[in-house]
Amino acid sequence: MKNLLGSLALLLTCWTAPQIATARSTVAECDARAAHPDDPDRIGAGVERQDIDLPAAIAACERAAIAEPTNFRVRYQLARALFYAGQNARAVTVMREAADGGYAQAQFVFGTFIDRGREAAPTDICLTEDYWRKAAAGGRQAARVAYIRHTLHGRFKACPHTATHDELAALLGTAATAATNYYERLLVEDLTTELANARRAAAATPPGARTAEFACTKGTDVAALNGIRTRRLGETTEMTNQLIALIMSGEKTITATSPWIYDGDPDRKPVANGYSMLLDADGKAHAVLRTVEVKTVPFNAVTAADSRYEGPSVRPLAVWRKIHTAYFNKQLAPLGKSWSADMPVTLERFEVVCRSR
Repeated sequence: MKNLLGSLALLLTCWTAPQIATARSTVAECDARAAHPDDPDRIGAGVERQDIDLPAAIAACERAAIAEPTNFRVRYQLARALFYAGQNARAVTVMREAADGGYAQAQFVFGTFIDRGREAAPTDICLTEDYWRKAAAGGRQAARVAYIRHTLHGRFKACPHTATHDELAALLGTAATAATNYYERLLVEDLTTELANARRAAAATPPGARTAEFACTKGTDVAALNGIRTRRLGETTEMTNQLIALIMSGEKTITATSPWIYDGDPDRKPVANGYSMLLDADGKAHAVLRTVEVKTVPFNAVTAADSRYEGPSVRPLAVWRKIHTAYFNKQLAPLGKSWSADMPVTLERFEVVCRSR
């Protein structure tokens, strides 16, 4: 029996060793043909764009992606070659796969696709904010600098997560330490000056000054309007505008989110009697909302008594469940999670207490 087991083990070893060697060889060819010289996690020196043999690089990286499906460096390099070859739609899809796999260079580049309006890329700038923030946390220096600059210039002001001045200062400190040449250090110095100016401007704004922008109901804590969390509902400009109209008319007074998106960022978590500023896709404020009630329940425990606070077309519970199943699958994909019947859902009821003048 021992001899039989030993023979089987030997056969398995002989069978898998060539496959492993072939996979490694395939990945090595992809690295040699398509690695980016500026990718900190590359293997080898990298290849400049003009030196890439695109058909050979695409073929090699496609084989490598099949051989090692969870090697997201390979997927990034495949996406790079596809993009240079003009296969934009496929390049965007594969780049996002690499980004969602946690590859920092892909996260930075995918965010840049969106920011630059590349063909076939999504249009939501808040996706750029999300992917650049992850790339910065993953050590990508270009993502740190781009994230800070865009935040200071207001590009992300309509996004659910907006970095505070303290968060930007910490990121700038990391960027300064990681700077490797004169031009990087000069850029970090310029951003440091911009942040200092933004801090001074914020400090010069007296409590309640933002009330000039809004007409508020009696009893609203107007001093709290400075520094409150901002929010944008809807994944597209059209959807955002529709939801704003429903909220302003009083027809929609509830929203549902996954508490998982607040992990590591408790300031975004809704609290009873807290305020939030409702923004459109361009970052313009339309209203201030006061949270009336917050509760977290399993998805399958949401009832018609909850969905009745939604917009008219979403109030039937069956419709609410269908729409939010798709919504949560999309919202949670970047976190590596997906919808399930017993997943937690945070229901936040709110009222409009201030309207833009």
